[in-house]
Amino acid sequence: MSFMKPKVYTPPPPPAPEPIAEPDYKRAAALSDEAVSAERKKRKGRGSTVVGGGVMGDETATGGTGGSSSPTLLG
Repeated sequence: MSFMKPKVYTPPPPPAPEPIAEPDYKRAAALSDEAVSAERKKRKGRGSTVVGGGVMGDETATGGTGGSSSPTLLG
C-alpha cells in the first residue's frame, strides 16, 4: 500500500571529514619561543608595567561612603 508510505526525499549524507593532521610540536615550540622573545623585547622597564591601583593617592577611587564630595545618583 503506497499511500501508507509517504514519499520523502532524504538527501545523501555529507562526505566524511578529512583526517586531522598530526600536530607539529617542533614548529609550535619554535613559534612560541619567537613570540615570547618578541614580547620581552617590547618591554621597556617599569613604565610598561600595568598599574593596578589609583594614581597619586586618589582616595575617592575606592568608592568610600564617608564624606564623599562627589555627587551620587541618590543625592
